[in-house]
Amino acid sequence: MAEVPEVETLVRDLRAAVVGRRIDGAQVLRPEAVRFPAPDEFERLIAGRIVENATRRAKHMLMPLSGGLMLAVHCMLWGTLRLIERGAARPAATLIVWMLDRGEELWLLDTLGYARAALAPPEELARRLDLDSLGPEALDADFGPAVLMSRLARRRAPIKTVLLNQKVLAGLGNRDADESLWLAGIDPRRAAGGLAPAEIEELTQAIKAVLDEGIRLRGTQRDLFGVQGKARHRRNIFERAGRPCPRCGTRIQHTRIGTRNTYWCPRCQR
Repeated sequence: MAEVPEVETLVRDLRAAVVGRRIDGAQVLRPEAVRFPAPDEFERLIAGRIVENATRRAKHMLMPLSGGLMLAVHCMLWGTLRLIERGAARPAATLIVWMLDRGEELWLLDTLGYARAALAPPEELARRLDLDSLGPEALDADFGPAVLMSRLARRRAPIKTVLLNQKVLAGLGNRDADESLWLAGIDPRRAAGGLAPAEIEELTQAIKAVLDEGIRLRGTQRDLFGVQGKARHRRNIFERAGRPCPRCGTRIQHTRIGTRNTYWCPRCQR
């Protein structure tokens, strides 16, 4: 599942292996994979551009290009990017191909077909993707308990729902929200605004720990070079309903909060 650790791993790989290189051309194999502009315009505009940088905003990968354009890629649930030698057989899951200099291609892959790309000047891209409305990044150096407390204040929705609201906290996904709440010992059904300062401190540290571990282990999916990450998708409680909690042995429970599957330990997370 492409959450922040997986996306951050891809962004760091892009910086190492793609930034500074020229895009000779692009081929859109699945037209619906391009949000904007039209696929033929996408192919025309991107040809000959140099990739100047690679950054992340929430789960968006952002690549500034020469000539004042920005390429955005979102993996959605299970999408990924792969750097491949030109001429290799393209699997059916290939949505878009960028032909790079030095005889390589960058593929956007997604077996479900949900991953998307977009191309526009940075200001237009931010507006159309609503990037400016996103909340603070949990990986930012200045993210701490005070920031999280201000984002949760007076919110009556369950803490699980609020953590997944990208306008509250950018990029935290379903799996990592469940794991963070378990690590902090907080019931995912509790009202977000009712957490005590000490609990917010624990939750802040838990979010950082879960994300840092995922990135250190290079996520749960294959990276830009096809190497499998060493992080576990089902770490402690996520998708482990009925199994013993690794901390206390109580059976992990499952419910739906809003529209999202949620896993927690009824003893550790009271």
